[in-house]
Amino acid sequence: MSEIVPSYLEVRFWPASSMLVAFAICVGIAAPASAAEPPCIDVPVRVTILNNAVDPATGAVIATALRGDGLGEYVNGTSKVSATIRVCDGTNDVILNVSSTKRTFAYQFATPLAGSLIGSQPTWVPGTATVSGWINVRNLLYSRQAFTTHMGTTFTAPDRASYRLGFMPVSVDAPNLHMVDGDQNTPSDSSPATVYPQSFDCLSGGTTKPSWLVLGDNANTAGAMQVGTLYKLASTPSGANVHKGQYTLPFEIRVDALTCFNY
Repeated sequence: MSEIVPSYLEVRFWPASSMLVAFAICVGIAAPASAAEPPCIDVPVRVTILNNAVDPATGAVIATALRGDGLGEYVNGTSKVSATIRVCDGTNDVILNVSSTKRTFAYQFATPLAGSLIGSQPTWVPGTATVSGWINVRNLLYSRQAFTTHMGTTFTAPDRASYRLGFMPVSVDAPNLHMVDGDQNTPSDSSPATVYPQSFDCLSGGTTKPSWLVLGDNANTAGAMQVGTLYKLASTPSGANVHKGQYTLPFEIRVDALTCFNY
């Protein structure tokens, strides 16, 4: 058997420095890998619905129209409750959502304010509506000083239709990223929520985490206490929300962060 011998063999030599350059070109020099950004996580909170609104400025005590279900605090992650501050989407809204849980909350509706009905009055008004849904306080992290903001609630009412209750006056301190219905403040302005941030020291070795009192005891421009506007939401994509009157509905809730963070 004959042996196959290469007909041509070329051997070249390069200076050591050139060899290093060539090696680098061939295989590349690995740059230090940048540390991966940790995923954004919304701030988990505990929400307490209080039966009396206590105004920090005056000390006045007002019975609230927003009530809990008697089962205690609404804690994120327990009984499928979702309660977070939405820092990841940039709104900084605190949202309590019990829609997919057995937890509820209730609004005690009186009769509509005189002259406020544009659509017909809901069949379940006046009365106590025990509902499933969510509560949204807008831009909770706006300031460490007291400020006014919008608040809204969407819920399934006793007639099984979907409604939205809004405390969304034309002017508040805290900007937010949500639209307000054009007749939200018809026939009169609705009332804002007032946020009172509480002191915390967890960033300096203490154990007290950020918390906020959200108070609804504000008069609207007509002098009525904590006015909210109720809508029956459209049941089809082409439908329109229907204004169902304005109501006096004072409230107070407390929001406690479950983790320490700076804002």
